[in-house]
Amino acid sequence: HAAAALVLVSVELELDASRALAQLQRVRSHVLQNGSAYDIAQLQLLSAKCRLAALPPYSAEKPPEHQQLRTHVLPALQDALQGFARLRCHAEVAQVLYHRSRVWHSVGRIEERDRDARIFARAEHEAAQSAARLTGRLVVESAEAGVLEEHLGQLANLDAGAATMYAEFL
Repeated sequence: HAAAALVLVSVELELDASRALAQLQRVRSHVLQNGSAYDIAQLQLLSAKCRLAALPPYSAEKPPEHQQLRTHVLPALQDALQGFARLRCHAEVAQVLYHRSRVWHSVGRIEERDRDARIFARAEHEAAQSAARLTGRLVVESAEAGVLEEHLGQLANLDAGAATMYAEFL
C-alpha cells in the first residue's frame, strides 16, 4: 500500500502541489512504517518535489531564499539521495542530483551545482550501463557450469564500483 500511496501523491503533484504535500503528510507515517527502503527514499524525493512546486515562480529579481530551501528541500533531497545510493538505484540518484543541482543554481551556489552536475552525469551513464548489462547472457547461458558464479562475481565488482561512486553520500 505504501507504493500505491506514493503513486497517488505523484499524480496529485501534477495537479496541485499544495494538495500533494498535504496528501504526502497524511501517508508519511504509513510509508515509514510499512514501506520498503525504496519507498522511503521515494517519499523524501516527493517531499522535496512538492515543496519545490509550492514555491512561487522563479524570477531573477527575487530568487528563492537559501534558508527556505535549506530547511525543507535540501534535507529531503539528501535523504532521498542516501536512500537511492544505498540501493544502487542509478536512475533515481540521477533524478535527485538533477533537482539538487537546480536548487543550487537557483541560489547561486555554483560550486555545489557543478559538483552535483558531474555526479549526475556519472549516475546517468551508470544507469544506462546497468540497464543493458549481462541479463541476456545470464538467461542464455544459465545452464552452463560456473556462469551464475561468474555473473555474481561481476555483479559484486560492479557494486563495489557503485559504492565508491556514491561514497560521499553514504
